Amino acid sequence: MIKRIIILFLLFISLHSFSQTNNVEYTLPILDINNNARLGGFGEVGVVSSLFYKNTGLFQNPALISRNATYAGINLSYEPWLREITDDLNISSVSGFYAIDSSNALGINFSYFDMGHIDLISEVEEFTGTIDPYELFFKLGYTHSFKKLISTGIAIKYLRSKIGENLPDAKTINSFAIDIGFNYDKKYKLNQSSWLNTSLGVAITDFGPRVSYTSFDKRFIPTRFMAGLFINPDIDLPHKFRFNIELGYQVEKYLVPTLPIYDTEGNIIDGYNPDISSFKALYQSLYDAPGGFEEEVNEIKHKFGSELRFSYSDIVYFAFRHGRQIEHETKGNRKYQTFGYGIGVFGFMLDYMKLKTENDSPLDGTWILTAGYRINLDKTFLKF
Repeated sequence: MIKRIIILFLLFISLHSFSQTNNVEYTLPILDINNNARLGGFGEVGVVSSLFYKNTGLFQNPALISRNATYAGINLSYEPWLREITDDLNISSVSGFYAIDSSNALGINFSYFDMGHIDLISEVEEFTGTIDPYELFFKLGYTHSFKKLISTGIAIKYLRSKIGENLPDAKTINSFAIDIGFNYDKKYKLNQSSWLNTSLGVAITDFGPRVSYTSFDKRFIPTRFMAGLFINPDIDLPHKFRFNIELGYQVEKYLVPTLPIYDTEGNIIDGYNPDISSFKALYQSLYDAPGGFEEEVNEIKHKFGSELRFSYSDIVYFAFRHGRQIEHETKGNRKYQTFGYGIGVFGFMLDYMKLKTENDSPLDGTWILTAGYRINLDKTFLKF
C-alpha cells in the first residue's frame, strides 16, 4: 500500500539506529556504507593504511591515494545489502587511480546503490505505478606528498539520490560533498632489510550542504571526523619472502547536530537548536549533546583492524584480516566483527569480506567481493 511505501521512504532518509537516546540524524545512506572488501575486512579502518595498498585513499582519506609511489590501478566491488530483510538491495562500485609521479596522484570512485523495484499499490488495492529508487556518487580525488613523510589530499563528490519520485512532494537530490585528509608516515629500521612502518591520519569526509527530498525538510549528510594510528612490522624472510603484521585503530564522530530534548510544546529544554548550517555543525556538533561531555564521548565510534600478510617478491601475496567496530549502546549499539581474505598474483587482486554482528542486526552475514588490478608504472613502459 502507499502508506507502506512512504514508511520505507522515511526509513531511507533518516538513517541511523532507533536505539539512540538522542539521535544523530542524517540522510544519503550510500555515503555511510563501505563496499570495499579489503577495507571491510580490516574493520573499515581507512583513514590510515599500509603503503602496500595504493587504493585506500579512494574511500576515506584522500591523502592515501598511491602516496609516494608511481602506481595505477582499478577495482570492482559488489555488495548485497540487508539480505536478512530483502533480496534486491545491492551496492556496486568501480574505482581507479593513477600516479602522475611519486608526489602527485589522481583517483576516481563511482558507487551505485540499487534499492530494488517497488510496485505502488493504493489503499483500494489498485496498481498505481512503480519506482526504482537508487543513490549514487562520483568522486574525484587528488593527493600530493611532501618528502615521503607527509601527504595531503582533497576529493569532491557529486551526489544523486532518487528514492520517491512518484510519492507526494518527493524530489530527486542533486548535491555535492568534499573530503579532505592528512597523513604522516614514519619508518624505523629493524635490520638491514626489515622495517617498522608507522602512520598517523586524520580526515573530514562528506562535508556538504544540507539536502532535502521535500520542500519542507532539509537534512544533513553523514559528515564525519576520523583519526587513526597504524603500525606495520615488515619482516624480511629467506628466499625473497616477507611477512607483515598490520594493526590499525580509528575513531570517528559524526559532525552533525545531536537532537536536543524538547518539552511538550516543542521548546528546547536541553541541548542546542539543530536547525543550523553544515558549516556551523562542524563545531557545534562537538558540544551540543544534551548529556554534555559524557554523551559527546559516547558518540565516538571505535574501529580496530588487523592483517597478516605473506608475500613473495612482487609476484604473489595472500592475506588474512580481522576487524572490530564498537559503538556505544545509546548511540546505535552497532557492534560487529569483520573477517577478510585476500590474494594477489602478478598485480591481480581478489578480496572477500564477511561481517558478523553481536546482536540481532540485519547486517549480519553481509559480504563484499572486490576484484582489482594494479601496475607499477616505474617497471613497465605502459603509461595511462
